[in-house]
Amino acid sequence: MRKTLIKQGYFGILVFISLCVIAMIYYPGGTIIDSTTVGYLFFYNFFSNLGEWTAKNGEPNFLSAYLFNTSMLVLALSYSLFYFNFLKVIISRSKNLLLKTILIMSISISLLGFIFVAIFSSDPETFSLHILFVKIGFYSLFIHCIIQAIFIYSIKLPNNLLFNSTLIFTIIMFLFVLMMEFGPNPFENNESLFTQVTSQKIIVTSILIYFFIQVKEALKIKDSS
Repeated sequence: MRKTLIKQGYFGILVFISLCVIAMIYYPGGTIIDSTTVGYLFFYNFFSNLGEWTAKNGEPNFLSAYLFNTSMLVLALSYSLFYFNFLKVIISRSKNLLLKTILIMSISISLLGFIFVAIFSSDPETFSLHILFVKIGFYSLFIHCIIQAIFIYSIKLPNNLLFNSTLIFTIIMFLFVLMMEFGPNPFENNESLFTQVTSQKIIVTSILIYFFIQVKEALKIKDSS
């Protein structure tokens, strides 16, 4: 049963990607800089644009919003089921109660943050709440990655892939947090928008790849235990 709950992480990744692609296809158009663009521009539209109930060109965006917000909830639920079952496999390998507690708290806060990102869209009425929960989700995930890297190093797994991938992902998260705080304002011009949107696409892709590696390595650890 536990192995199945770990393996379903693959399903969560697939559903997220599939729903996002369909949402992109049906997004009417418009960016935060130019409301006249047609369709979803991969390097000029944020993922959050998909979750808005009114597209940036002023047209209704119910289908894309429903699909994207559902994809966020599915991914958060899938990761929750995976991670807490993964923890049950490796938690006994460490006696450090503080690390265990921070691991659970940080990922729980992060997942709740991303759930509320889906609930509070980036439409003007809820934009400030949306940004707040985006930051809560990513900052908590960054803290979680640091602690997870320390935790995985401390239990000395026979395969270094999980530790190395966690370390690389933590560095990517650090760079993304810097971009969020100190990068160009995406509302200024298309160049700034391109930079911020591209960084978002990179971090989301990195999250999915890291999730995939975690599932793969968790199954190996489960089989060897």
